[in-house]
Amino acid sequence: MIDELKNSVNEQIPESILYDYAMLKGLQAKKSNRYIALAELSMHSKIVQSDLSILILNYKKSTTEMEKKFYSRISSTIVFEYLSDVNFLLGNKLTKELIRIEFTQLAQNAKELNKEFSLFKKENLPTFKFIRNELGAHKSKNTEFLITSLFDVDDEKIMDLSADLVLINNKLFRLMTKIYKSISEYHKKNGIIKN
Repeated sequence: MIDELKNSVNEQIPESILYDYAMLKGLQAKKSNRYIALAELSMHSKIVQSDLSILILNYKKSTTEMEKKFYSRISSTIVFEYLSDVNFLLGNKLTKELIRIEFTQLAQNAKELNKEFSLFKKENLPTFKFIRNELGAHKSKNTEFLITSLFDVDDEKIMDLSADLVLINNKLFRLMTKIYKSISEYHKKNGIIKN
């Protein structure tokens, strides 16, 4: 079952990222700034979703404590970086873009979802930050500290939090789907983007 899920993630997300990338390149070719924030957020969040999904599935299959600690450290690093990135991409760039193109309800939905990401970040960032800065990067020169800290990591908690972030990301994907549908409807009525 886990292998089937992993294969599904490995097949679906890259194809979706390629569509977003094609959209981004098409917009850039037309020298359009419109929808760039959506394409960037979409690609970025799908890469993170893929990474976290694979890490979670591998964690569930792992049989040794070191493997579990490894997957939780890698997840912590990804989550730490993503929480900063998503705040800027969703809460700043995409929201402003939606307001500029007069998709005000979708902009409001984006703001509300950004608050959920922000709350998750506020509640959990110290945990992810410590693991990323001290253990993920092996920055400590104090070997005893590194070893004791490594084994003190609550890998199950980290992976549960990573799974929680995957669920919040699913809400983001539903929002982006609504945005893409609204864009499609807009252009059915108003024609394609002009150069």
